[in-house]
Amino acid sequence: MKLPIALLQKFIDLPENDVDLLRRVFDDLGLEVKAVEGAADQAVFTIETLANRGDHLSVAGIAREISARYLSAVRQPAIAPEISDRKTSIPVRNLTDKCLRYALMELTLPPRMQLRQDVASFLDAGGGKHAIVDLLNYVQLELGQPMHAFDKEKVEGEVVIELTQKEEVVDALDGRQYKVPPASIVIKDKKKILAVGGVIGCSNSMVTAQTERVLVESAAFDPISVRKTARSMGIATEASQLFGRGSDREMVITALKRLLGLCAATAGAKDDGSAHVLGLTLVDGAALEKRRLNLDIGLIRKHMNLPRLEAVEVAARLKHLGFSVQTGEGDKELTVTVPSWRLWDVDSFQDLIEEFARSHGYSRVKQVLPPLDYDLPSPSPMEVLVDRIEASVLGSGFSEVITKGFYSASDVAMLGKLSPELAAQHIGVINAVESNYSHMKITNLIHLARLAESNHRKGVLSVKVYELSRLFNAKENSDGPYEYERDVLTLAASGRWNENEWRKAESRDQSAYLFKGVLESVFAALGLRLEVQAARYPLLHPGVQAEIVIGKENVGRFGLIHPDLKEELELKSDLFYAELDINSLSRSMRDGSYREAFEYPSVRRDLTLKVEPERLASQISKMIFSCGAALLTDVSIVDDFRKPEENFRRTTFRLTFQSGERTLETPEVDREIDLILNELRQKHSVEISA
Repeated sequence: MKLPIALLQKFIDLPENDVDLLRRVFDDLGLEVKAVEGAADQAVFTIETLANRGDHLSVAGIAREISARYLSAVRQPAIAPEISDRKTSIPVRNLTDKCLRYALMELTLPPRMQLRQDVASFLDAGGGKHAIVDLLNYVQLELGQPMHAFDKEKVEGEVVIELTQKEEVVDALDGRQYKVPPASIVIKDKKKILAVGGVIGCSNSMVTAQTERVLVESAAFDPISVRKTARSMGIATEASQLFGRGSDREMVITALKRLLGLCAATAGAKDDGSAHVLGLTLVDGAALEKRRLNLDIGLIRKHMNLPRLEAVEVAARLKHLGFSVQTGEGDKELTVTVPSWRLWDVDSFQDLIEEFARSHGYSRVKQVLPPLDYDLPSPSPMEVLVDRIEASVLGSGFSEVITKGFYSASDVAMLGKLSPELAAQHIGVINAVESNYSHMKITNLIHLARLAESNHRKGVLSVKVYELSRLFNAKENSDGPYEYERDVLTLAASGRWNENEWRKAESRDQSAYLFKGVLESVFAALGLRLEVQAARYPLLHPGVQAEIVIGKENVGRFGLIHPDLKEELELKSDLFYAELDINSLSRSMRDGSYREAFEYPSVRRDLTLKVEPERLASQISKMIFSCGAALLTDVSIVDDFRKPEENFRRTTFRLTFQSGERTLETPEVDREIDLILNELRQKHSVEISA
């Protein structure tokens, strides 16, 4: 908002003549000054107003803020005492509850109507096409009530306020054509749209230099409806910004009276007489709410750190802001009635405390540190988990990243090609800020894949990242659809495992084993063993993926990105992805344990076993551990191959035996091997390969 200091001085005596000091006062009141043009009394402040404070878009509203700070009086501008009780010559009908109040005043205008210089000086150079338009702009600047004038001769039959049923096209006053969306407030006559309510007027009823009779509209519209319409039309007028923040219904008639005062020969027009009122029609919507709030003085003293604050000061500041205040017994509680222009944003005692704090001055609040509690609370399970796994992932060369929680409808469609079921689980955002944020993400694979490819294009050979994030899903159950969210740890690795260009890049199998090794280190940090089983997750490669389980609970998955998704995302390199449910891991993690390093050497033996094609080698490892070999300390997979003519795989396992008490002898290890082979043969039908 552009605020001329000279005009503000007509409403209130300013405490400071110094522009810099005055600017600091404005900033402390929450009226952020973005720029200052001119000096002293001719200065014009550009003020950044809050999204819910329509009253700050007027000189009168800002004068109230200064009045509450210095407990000084506000001078109200002269207005006409009364308006004729005759109706306008054309009827007015309001067909929507989105129009809260509507007044239409019919005026005759003197020929060659001009403005007095002290009014014109506050308007933009050139003014409007007619003096009446300039006066309407001036009243809006003073009182914050947008008004609009129609040429009476161009209005046919009646004035109707209603919502559009379909998209309409209008030619606006700014010379441009706009599409008005359905459910927008419009003002119409019998044949055409005259204005888009709260946004802009149409050229088909505009006032010109030849206009002799006007219909002046003064109204209050629903702010949400105005904001939606203005955003859809791609337009931001001064009227739409004010109505969109919430206007004052009680100002509708007051602004018309102020206009009549300015139209008088001594105030607005020169030499040719005054404008004359021919009629006024007022259409009211629902009754105005009388909102009363109770305010505990003790709460203000506590929040403001003012133990000796008197109730009389609180009441005085609120009264200067326009609130009606009644004092209760013992001055411990106030009953506060919210003024009409603040019904949009003041609905709790916390809002009243904020009003007092701003007028009293935030800079005057004494800063006192709260008492320290030396007994620190125990870390939450989530904090414990994060603390334990971060060393593992960081030590493996992974970097933490943060990605968006949304993606676009085109991303949803892309996932739908691989799995319509997954696409149906998305939660849409009804009023998304932009198209890229239209849906909540159900996987982090897309974002991490795009991040990896972006880094590859910048010359990064090895991309290894992880993120602690949240995923969102919508599913059906017996009670109908429901939405839920879950915290996950996601990891992704793409390109070389190491940055060394001189070294041959790892094969896909090698990268898979390395990626699995990182997951094993994460599980080891949580006191768990990584256990996997076959998986069929549609976003991962059908032949290179696995589910991660703890007991019978599925806690995550990992694998190679699906080839079709890789192509859709235009990835040049393979990408391995893992997704772990944090709550499941947090419930299952165990206290860390360690053993003393053995002083005696270990003995390693390799066993090549016949394994069914569909059976996971990790399952065989688990079976080997369950055979009861007392000296067995580790099992690892070192080879896996299959001859074309055979219907089984040959998998080589390296078994490590060790004792903390002595050096093992060959017969001891042989007995352990025999025990393991017998158990595998008898219980699991697994044979040694010849």
